[in-house]
Amino acid sequence: MPMQIPMPRKNMSTSEKRRLPPGSGNSPPRVSRGSKAASSSSATSGASANSNANTNARNGSSVIAPPPRAALSGASSPAPDEYRSRDGTTASTQAPAPNLGKDAGGTASAAAAAAPTQVMKDKDARIAELEIELSIMESEFQRELDKLSTAESETASYWQTKYGSLKQQYQRADADLQLVQSELESRSAERDELRAECETMKRDLRGRDNEIRALRSQVRGLKEWVSTSTRSDGLAQTSDEVFGDGMTRLGNGLQNWVLVNFRRAKIDLSNADEATMTELGRLVPAYQDIASTSKVHLLQSVVSRILVELVFDAYFVGLTSEQAQQLAQVEALLGSFATSPEPISQWRSMTLTILKKEADQRMQTETSSLTEAVVTKVNSILDAITDTTSTDARDQALAGLVAVSIELSRLLVVQKALFRVTMPEILPHQKTMFDATTMEDMGGEDEDSLAEREICCVTFPGIIKRGDESGGHLQYRNVISKARVLCSPE
Repeated sequence: MPMQIPMPRKNMSTSEKRRLPPGSGNSPPRVSRGSKAASSSSATSGASANSNANTNARNGSSVIAPPPRAALSGASSPAPDEYRSRDGTTASTQAPAPNLGKDAGGTASAAAAAAPTQVMKDKDARIAELEIELSIMESEFQRELDKLSTAESETASYWQTKYGSLKQQYQRADADLQLVQSELESRSAERDELRAECETMKRDLRGRDNEIRALRSQVRGLKEWVSTSTRSDGLAQTSDEVFGDGMTRLGNGLQNWVLVNFRRAKIDLSNADEATMTELGRLVPAYQDIASTSKVHLLQSVVSRILVELVFDAYFVGLTSEQAQQLAQVEALLGSFATSPEPISQWRSMTLTILKKEADQRMQTETSSLTEAVVTKVNSILDAITDTTSTDARDQALAGLVAVSIELSRLLVVQKALFRVTMPEILPHQKTMFDATTMEDMGGEDEDSLAEREICCVTFPGIIKRGDESGGHLQYRNVISKARVLCSPE
């Protein structure tokens, strides 16, 4: 609803209420009620009034201006000298013609005297209507003003509440911010302390590292001094753990080689010739018992036995059979003169170390021939008892295992102590019992339950050491690596 601008109300007196509205032209001076009576009683004044009325009618001027509502209405306004009665008739204020008689002049004078009275009544009625309309407009204005006041009060209350809520939120946010800032300051202080502690610890750590390096250098020097003091020939000896780890890696490599190349192979002994079966019976006497149930263990046993015979049992791999026989005879000759095995062990270690370091290239031909001999023998047996044939990839992998075996065998024989790669033999019509000190069962059974169990297959050899680091005290015996065996089922 558009806002109405309140107009100031002015208390008007009765005479001011009856004042003619502006714009009605030049109005004649108001005639009082006393003058009306005087004019009606005077005969001469009637003629004068009629003359004035006629003059006004001719000049077209009205005594009283029409009210605003009559001016806005569609009907034509009454003439200036006419007035509308209560029943709607219009009375003319024109004076009769000047040629009328004396009676006609008296009637016109009476009519002219009554006309201003009717006009005043109409004005009073109009003023009453305007006052009613004014009171209605005032009440409506007051009502609208009350509505606006109520709306303004509600709006002010709403925004005051909103302001209070926002102020509370701001205060809470400010309190949280101060709390976070204080916590940040405390965290920053803790971080600085931690950084200082970290720097201190780093300095301590650097000091400890320097101390550790110094101690390691001292320990290394002490070890070298001890090694030099306890060696008469200056030859370094390899620890037993190196041999044990090397043998374990070799056994795992052989097992993987068999699984990769013979996983889908089948044992078929019907196509093998007599020589192959004889060699198989020598290598694995109990092959008939495990051929159908333990294919992988049988093939491992065949390859392991060949490696032991051709590589680990050799005096020194790379020498010809004549050279190896000559050195063995010299060792036996020296042993016949020596009163203890220690000098003989030292001589053997020094001699074979010279061969290992100085004559490696000269022994390469014999070493290659031995490798080819091992691969050929393994293929001749395995191809005959299985439904597979050799391939280049399989031969190369096997040659790698043979090279590892040769290096390990050379490292074993150059030691002062006696290292022997042993593979327990299973002889026909004889029982070879499980020995927990030198054997390891591959069937996954508990060693306590295998105490009185017979073995049926040896899948990989072990290492046994005799003597000490100087080559003496051959009565000392130490198992470096246990042989892997397969026990017979109960």
